[in-house]
Amino acid sequence: MNCTELFESMGFRCRHLTQSSGEVVHCISTPFEHFDGDGVHVFAEEIGPTVRIFDAGDTMFHIAGSGIKFRDNRSIVPLRKMVRDAGAELSEDGEISALAASANVQAAFRSVITAILGLAGWESENAGMTADTTTLAAEVEMYLRQWKPGKDLLRDQPMSGISGRSHDFHFLLDGELIDVVSSRPQSTASEVRKLVDVRGITVNSSVDIRVIIDDRGNEERARQEALILSRFADVWMLSSLQSKIAGPTTIN
Repeated sequence: MNCTELFESMGFRCRHLTQSSGEVVHCISTPFEHFDGDGVHVFAEEIGPTVRIFDAGDTMFHIAGSGIKFRDNRSIVPLRKMVRDAGAELSEDGEISALAASANVQAAFRSVITAILGLAGWESENAGMTADTTTLAAEVEMYLRQWKPGKDLLRDQPMSGISGRSHDFHFLLDGELIDVVSSRPQSTASEVRKLVDVRGITVNSSVDIRVIIDDRGNEERARQEALILSRFADVWMLSSLQSKIAGPTTIN
């Protein structure tokens, strides 16, 4: 087996795509995959003495297709920072790219692949949860307003983590950050990573944080996940919140 055969056996392929302008773009298939098995591809084009490596917006398109929605440009800032830290850029159109001299194409390729895999990892943690969690948070908001009707309820409160990432909490109520999660392990695992990152900053160690977990579909699983979350924040079961709002007693 020679080097070319070895390269191809590892899952790398390269084919030429001729544009309408007559210019050639190289499409490179890689052995890397997104969480759902979709392959990772990058493209290369020569621009004078330089080579541009880019993903043609495929990564952000894949993230959108997995159900993750961004409220505004601010919510994309952590992803943009992740790409920049890898040495690439994320354009306003959602394309990841890096430019390098022809003699140093490996640097651009490495930066783009690192950025794509970083975003792919983030996607695998969050895919399929955003829409469900948004709906759940809207329901919880109603209960929280009933609990403290005289207090301002602020949405989407940012907190920085020790990693440098910014994390949004669903609400800020009476000096306490409140997040809402389902009992799905994927959802609570993502929440734990957020809490660990935020608590990693010394000044955040004393911040009041409460997590409300939806236990209505699977009470046992919710209790198990709550034990993990309770190491980093106070935890409420949603059913308990509902019953206390409906009953004569108040929540302490």
